[in-house]
Amino acid sequence: MPISVSALTQRITATLDGIGSLSVQGELAQAKVAPSGHLYATLKDASAVIGLVMWRSQVVRNGPVPRDGEQVVVRGAVSVYAPRGQYQLVATRITRVGQGDLAARFEALKARLLAEGLFDEERKIPLPFLPRAVGLATASGSAALADLLHSIRSRFPRMAVVLAPCLVQGPAAPAEIARALAQLDRHPDVEVIVVGRGGGSLEDLWAFNDEVVVRAIAACRTPVVSAVGHETDHTLSDLAADARAKTPTSAGEMVVPVLAELEERLLAGRVGLDGAVDARLAEARVRLEAFASHRALAGPGHQVELRRQRLDELTARLDEGMDGRLDEARRSVAVLSLRLDHAGPALRLETARERLAAVQRSITQAIAHALEQRQVRLAAAAGRLNALSPLAVLSRGFSVARRPDGVLVRQLAQAPIGSAIEVRVSDGWIDAAVTAQRPQALDQPPDGPPAALPGYGTR
Repeated sequence: MPISVSALTQRITATLDGIGSLSVQGELAQAKVAPSGHLYATLKDASAVIGLVMWRSQVVRNGPVPRDGEQVVVRGAVSVYAPRGQYQLVATRITRVGQGDLAARFEALKARLLAEGLFDEERKIPLPFLPRAVGLATASGSAALADLLHSIRSRFPRMAVVLAPCLVQGPAAPAEIARALAQLDRHPDVEVIVVGRGGGSLEDLWAFNDEVVVRAIAACRTPVVSAVGHETDHTLSDLAADARAKTPTSAGEMVVPVLAELEERLLAGRVGLDGAVDARLAEARVRLEAFASHRALAGPGHQVELRRQRLDELTARLDEGMDGRLDEARRSVAVLSLRLDHAGPALRLETARERLAAVQRSITQAIAHALEQRQVRLAAAAGRLNALSPLAVLSRGFSVARRPDGVLVRQLAQAPIGSAIEVRVSDGWIDAAVTAQRPQALDQPPDGPPAALPGYGTR
């Protein structure tokens, strides 16, 4: 006759109770004290795992709970948890023996890679401000992937994402993670990589402590963000990566900016740039108007008058110089005449006459030399003035055309066909009428006589 599940469970419980109290050594994992005060954990070795529970009263007596990964000796009895049909070890005492195998391997690998310099800050690559695309190396369809995509697209909806799916747990995970990292590192658009998974036990996260994964992260030329587990979880991948995110969600916030904030900053920058350009244009306009009204640009007549003024100044200085030399000579003659009057004897009179003649010759030569120098300077000044004169330009075959109202003709539109114009040549004016026009492109060489100098008309 069949028996019930409860009856079977009772028989199993009775059998296990017959084992009695015993001590079991293993590695503590997933230890957690519930709000009720009870301790739940697993005890494992290389081949098996058993659930562990310690009631609140025993937890209080036991003292500090050992951490995950530590080797412990558990004193208790085997029992059955009937609602799930699982056997478990009900502990009365947990004694710490030492670190477990995984923790020891973690520290040994960490020390070796640290000595190689894989975790040095100098190797870290800054994250780009706005990447062309974000590469994700994580499990396809996982909660971590969903968190990453939601975080990225809520901040920057148009951000391109390249997924390299891979296992993140189990013996095959390290090789797959390394392959995904290498694939994303070769992608031409990916400028930042996020590698990680959701939370779990030390065993669940162990792939990210594997040397293959750590070296693959360090070898990436593209900056890598490690987002493994929760904030309290730490792996060797975190140390090798260029940046560590507390969670996959925070990794998405690290690698992309907020699009709305960028657009706001761009708009503010555009407004500032437009204002700066307007200010520079206004400043340039004021300077241009000032130049246009300057008397030096008003017309050639002013330049001619300036040269004439300079010629007058040079002439005056020449006249003053000649008058001064003549006055000096007269004073010298007067002094000599006075000395001659007082000398008396004929010999001294004759000597004085000779000296007077010599002085007169010297004065004459000096005056002649001074006049010659002034004439040379006057001729040079007159030559420069003539070179700058518009009449000199006209004498070389150029001409100036103007309308009867005195306006200079500078463009074809100012002298339509049939209109009367006056043409100034070197020796007078010619009255003429416009019978035809021949437009000339600015970048096309003239096919006729050379054009007039700017501002002086046509030839």
